[in-house]
Amino acid sequence: MNTQLLSMPDANSPIAIGGMMPIHRFLSDFKMFTSLRQMLSNNRSQPSMTRLDFMQQITLHLPEVSELIEESDFGILHLEVGALKLATRQALRQFDFSRIRRHLFLVGNLFEHANAELRAAILVSYLEPLFLGETSLAHIEARSLLSRPMEEALRQSELRFSMLEQFWSQPS
Repeated sequence: MNTQLLSMPDANSPIAIGGMMPIHRFLSDFKMFTSLRQMLSNNRSQPSMTRLDFMQQITLHLPEVSELIEESDFGILHLEVGALKLATRQALRQFDFSRIRRHLFLVGNLFEHANAELRAAILVSYLEPLFLGETSLAHIEARSLLSRPMEEALRQSELRFSMLEQFWSQPS
């Protein structure tokens, strides 16, 4: 085993509390650190949150919403996301912006890290029904709280619906 010791360039500045650290231990700790750093940076770029993560986050952070999910809705992602939509809609009607912020913050985090299925469910069963075509002051203010990815997805939906509307309004 290598018993070489490392010290900082200045002999009075210890690398560890004991003053010196065996080089093999330092290298293994640094290898662990770089491995962990690489794993975390790879995870940031890959969406990974699923329906189970959604349910866990709702149960932990918004228990009042998890109570709205009925037994017959359980396991159907769009209905589970719809329960959150209903809770946010109620908060909008009551101008309860502390609750709206909590909902949108959680949904923003989920949306940003969601797999394709969860992301689609949030878009189709939460964002579009809550915000498309809405012009009330509460909706405008709530929309300003959306994360950039959610706002961009909503704009794309508006564009898509606008194009469909133009297509269907053309005389045959």
